[in-house]
Amino acid sequence: MAHIVNAKERDTAFWKFLGFFLLSTLLVVSAVYFDTRMPFKDNAIMRDQISSYKTQALSQEKFVRSMDEAKGLIDSLSRPGSNNVYLNQMIAGKIRELAQLQYKDSSMYSRLNKNILDVFLRYQEATNKVVSMGDLPRQLEDYKAKYEQAQRDLDNTRRDLDVLRRSSVSTQGASF
Repeated sequence: MAHIVNAKERDTAFWKFLGFFLLSTLLVVSAVYFDTRMPFKDNAIMRDQISSYKTQALSQEKFVRSMDEAKGLIDSLSRPGSNNVYLNQMIAGKIRELAQLQYKDSSMYSRLNKNILDVFLRYQEATNKVVSMGDLPRQLEDYKAKYEQAQRDLDNTRRDLDVLRRSSVSTQGASF
């Protein structure tokens, strides 16, 4: 067999070529792997977020439905002939349900729902006060009208009294 003169350099060059070839192939394969693998993780994260948003939306939908029912009950307090004790118990149950449906974290929905609960409690109290007053606001308006009429009558009577006093003074002064 023939002896190759530069066999050692050829072997070294071959191993260098093979090493660089494997390194560059590894870089390309890893780049393709991470390029295709990362979107799966992003998609999983996005699916979790969408699931969270759907859960929040469903919870808010339940909250709004219960809120509408509570508003209807509070509005029915002012109907004539309604059983206010029973309605107030039902409203208290709805408000408890609203309190259970609200978020307990520091999110925007939690603060919004808490404020809505406060408004509903004040709305119920105000409606109960109006119902307990009964016909009082109309009577108050009637009394205001009567008071204003009495004030006008009093002013007219004072004018007439002043006129009578002047005429009485002038007739007494003329008789001296």
